[in-house]
Amino acid sequence: MKWLIMAVLIISPVIHIYAQQKTYLSGTIKDRTTSQPMEKVSVELLADSSGKSIAIVTTDNSGKFRFEQLDTGRYIINISSSGYTPVERDIHLTRDLDLGEIVVLQASKSLKEVVVTARKTPMSATVDRKIYNVEQDLLASAGSASDILRNVPSVEVGLEGEISLRGSPEVTILINGRPSTMMGANRAEVLQQLPANSIERIEVITNPSSKYRPDGSAGIINIVLKKNVKLGFNGSALANVGTRQRYNGGLTLNYKKGKFNGFVTGNIRQEERNRYGTIDRHYLDSIGKADNYYKEYRRSKSRPLSEFINGGIVFTPGERNEFGINANYLHRFQTRKDTIYREFYSHNGLPTSLFIRTRNAPATDIENNITAYWQHNFAKEGHELRIEGSSSYEKEDERNYYQNAFSYPSTDTTWDNVWVHQVDHDYQLTADYSLPISESSSLELGYMGLFSGVNILFYNELYDKGLGEFVTDSSTSSLFDFNEDVHAIYGLYHQSFEKFNFSAGLRAETAYRISDLVTLDSLVKYNYFQVYPTLHLGYKLKNGELQLNYSKRVNRPECDQLNPFPEYIDPLNLFAGNPNLQPEYIHSVELGYQIKAGKYSIVPSLYYRYKFNSFTSVVKQINDTVLLRTEENLASEESAGLEVIFSAKPSKFFNMNLSTNIFYNTINAENLGYNEKKSIMSMNTSANLNFSFTKTTSLQVSGNYRSSRQTPQGTIYPSFVMNLGARQDLLKSKLSITATVSDVLKTLRQKSIVNTDFLYQTAINTRDSRVFYIGVNYRFGFHQKKQESEIEYDDKL
Repeated sequence: MKWLIMAVLIISPVIHIYAQQKTYLSGTIKDRTTSQPMEKVSVELLADSSGKSIAIVTTDNSGKFRFEQLDTGRYIINISSSGYTPVERDIHLTRDLDLGEIVVLQASKSLKEVVVTARKTPMSATVDRKIYNVEQDLLASAGSASDILRNVPSVEVGLEGEISLRGSPEVTILINGRPSTMMGANRAEVLQQLPANSIERIEVITNPSSKYRPDGSAGIINIVLKKNVKLGFNGSALANVGTRQRYNGGLTLNYKKGKFNGFVTGNIRQEERNRYGTIDRHYLDSIGKADNYYKEYRRSKSRPLSEFINGGIVFTPGERNEFGINANYLHRFQTRKDTIYREFYSHNGLPTSLFIRTRNAPATDIENNITAYWQHNFAKEGHELRIEGSSSYEKEDERNYYQNAFSYPSTDTTWDNVWVHQVDHDYQLTADYSLPISESSSLELGYMGLFSGVNILFYNELYDKGLGEFVTDSSTSSLFDFNEDVHAIYGLYHQSFEKFNFSAGLRAETAYRISDLVTLDSLVKYNYFQVYPTLHLGYKLKNGELQLNYSKRVNRPECDQLNPFPEYIDPLNLFAGNPNLQPEYIHSVELGYQIKAGKYSIVPSLYYRYKFNSFTSVVKQINDTVLLRTEENLASEESAGLEVIFSAKPSKFFNMNLSTNIFYNTINAENLGYNEKKSIMSMNTSANLNFSFTKTTSLQVSGNYRSSRQTPQGTIYPSFVMNLGARQDLLKSKLSITATVSDVLKTLRQKSIVNTDFLYQTAINTRDSRVFYIGVNYRFGFHQKKQESEIEYDDKL
């Protein structure tokens, strides 16, 4: 890799000098409203005389495009991007020509003028990323972020909101491009409460460059929250009501005038969740025969209430500088009530213990984040410096009150309490510098400092009948402190030629981790330094682009995975972390090709991942009735797959997105005592169909199928879910009425098998199915309209 990067850096100036002797045509595409450069915009060059397509390019992350080695003469360029008015321009090329800034206009008009004449397609897919436009998903009006993620290609969502990407749960989830305490150990719960209508889009990057944090073996999911930028004052209000007393509503306000833009969104969400589960467990003796049996039937009910606020201010005093501050706040409260029927039997089927364990658990979680930035734009286009700082804080308090009522043998009722108190804080400082070296090359440099700390307190009590009060159980109570500092610097070099482009990057990180086992008066330190190279190669063909990407990534254990003290929420099924768990490292290679043919697009991608020190969850037997689940490092893990994403808009009445991911996974757990490798072929398929019967009436059908998965000790069975949504726009699209149905066929459930030499277990979990929502969304206000054409350009020869 070092020799490859050095060779590229040596020969690229020579090739660049040669390329500069040829006639070229270039320009920069910007959004007229936001003045921001637009990435991945399609620019087609046609011969003026015949209309024949000569080449198609897409803009880079600075909004730039370039056609090389052109003959002089007359040409036509067509500029097109989903949700924007297409632009056609006649060009008379006599020498090298830079068209400067070309400003395009969003296709949707002012609400006071006309009905929306064009809608963005729900998804745009390129070789290196997928962008899902949430506003076009009908579930966005009433659903959660977890519901929306089910429709995003490459992403899978489990029964309890667990997120995986291309079959791997090791994925980094960012909020507005930054890490957040919200996306820590409780991210599945947060995503089920985060309202979808607060999200603008979801970006999936499976092989990020060195500019991004290397965390997450599968890649990055970036959730971009809404922040309006229309001129003047405008906003929207929505309200939804669903079955089983489910409610949610939201308000969005925005004001932009001159150099100032301010926005705020607020949402409230009340749900009811009913969960059902069964466990059938056989404890095995030394020769593999059933020694005793355990059966469990569980009912769980909770009514989570969440409040979410996101707001910000952007101030642009001049062309060169921009200041901004953004903050979000999430408050969640719920009381969970569980009833668990537990039955123990001897090897001959006779009952040994029958009892009911009930749980009453009020919990509060408060999370907030604030980010401030300054960006300076130098005189040269694309020459920028951005400095940003952010602070995240989370406080979780959960109190569990338990009662055990025995029916056999007949004994007195017992009580115990388990309190969990956790505080997280993250601080991040970044500096990013971009330098255009020439029209076809650029350099990016940056620094990131991330400082994290977590404090976890488990406080347990037992009821003492003699004293008539609860007393502290010091044998199960614990205190754990975790701190980690990460410092990183990166460099990224871009170079493009006539058809070939590449991006080579290197990121160096040093990390300091301290796990303080306060209860045991013990410190576990782990410091490490790693270098993460990335390489992205691209070759433009007539109908698309071929890309080959490589990156080295890391997955760092979270505090819950390192905390060795068990959480006694369920004394028969414990979970504890492993303070000696090491980071897992991943080598990821991906080959993809984007094919565009008129109204159709297909993106096939072949990928391969090799992981060492891979995380895995294992079950250990403590005694005849108690099991402990913990984390271990695997010797290695390999996966290879083919992902195909197909998008089509054959008519203005219908568009569709289909994606299929087929992958082969092999686990090597020799270091854990398993001599044979385990392999399995898995698949995930999703479909999203959108019908526009009229300009104001639409229907959406979406579905997802996830095949079986393997673990070192068992198998997770397949799952399937299908959703429906319909929308009717009224009052010139100021008012929308939306109806949605989740899990139409009531098929969403999760079944898993654990098969070891001491245990055979079958677990099945289900939840409330077929959830109905109906709601209204009203948009109000106005925005000032500038007197200018839909496209502007400056000639800069």
